[in-house]
Amino acid sequence: MKKKVTIHDLARMLNIDSSTVSRALNDSPRVGIETKKRVLDLAKEVGYQRNLLASNLRTSKSMTIGVVVPFISRHFFSEAIDGIEQAAYEKNYRVIIAQTNDDFEKERKIINGMYMNRIDGLLLSPTLNTQSGTHLDVFIDNEIPVVLFDRYYDNARINIVRLEDRYAAYSATRHLIENGCLDLVHLTGNLDAAIYQQRLQGFKDALIEAGMEFSKDRVYTIPLLPEHAVAWIEKILKENKIPDGIVCVNDVTALGIMKYLDENTSLKVPDDIAITGFSNEPASSIIKPGLTTVDQHSFEMGRMAARMLLNSIENKEDFLSRQTVVVKSSLLVRGSSIKSELGLHKGGKTIRQEQGTIKG
Repeated sequence: MKKKVTIHDLARMLNIDSSTVSRALNDSPRVGIETKKRVLDLAKEVGYQRNLLASNLRTSKSMTIGVVVPFISRHFFSEAIDGIEQAAYEKNYRVIIAQTNDDFEKERKIINGMYMNRIDGLLLSPTLNTQSGTHLDVFIDNEIPVVLFDRYYDNARINIVRLEDRYAAYSATRHLIENGCLDLVHLTGNLDAAIYQQRLQGFKDALIEAGMEFSKDRVYTIPLLPEHAVAWIEKILKENKIPDGIVCVNDVTALGIMKYLDENTSLKVPDDIAITGFSNEPASSIIKPGLTTVDQHSFEMGRMAARMLLNSIENKEDFLSRQTVVVKSSLLVRGSSIKSELGLHKGGKTIRQEQGTIKG
């Protein structure tokens, strides 16, 4: 059976964006006459046919959007979903939510199921193993908008809302350097993921700016769960490779390390080891000392991503516009990073309360 020609096929043949092909086929005034003619001529030559059934279904909207995230229970994603639902409610859309447990095959099946259930658009925070968007082609080919948020993959051909990950990690690392840390390490996750590549680059930027040597020996990759963070710190202590500062890419690993050090060693946070996290989990402000962490403004990110998606649903020719919106971060400075030897003492005790906010 002959393979059906898609918008992506036409774009590859003409060496132009899929969004341009879509606009040309929709007779958009945003596409020049010559380009429009090239697209229409090629479409006729190769036998491209628009999916009229899908187009008709899109005309009678289901007023439903899908949201797919790695873990619903994570504070970041629950806050983002709150923002998404608020934006959807304002436009009278329903929201279907599913989680992948960071499993790509599960992500693929969920997304296919949502397509079969005729959602009007999809918000996706992909798994760490998602390296391309080929499993989203069924949406793109049928002109159903998709927006990636928080996580993304390189060369994505759709709209993205993400954090300024590089600057956020740079800010956390610079803060530790300014507070006297000389032997810093970076605790990260799967470096195939774009967000962790960016955070590693931010860590490296801060070291180089401070005239400190960067080497791969400063970078440790683990599954980003508390038990793995505990196993890592146990190994580091046994090998006597104790750093004076740890930049973690999420809060749960930072909190796991802090709890282990407090219960099992004589090392003190922050005087012996200063620590920063990422995502501002609720426990980060409750633990003593409080955890210095990056606030990703998850509610705002979710609301912003949903509004972008809903706008694409209402203005269909923009659904492949390939915009990237970058959300600003804030560094919430608490006791886990303020060394008492820098003079931050009060009555012989290190000040533990939240020190302030550094905005990116």
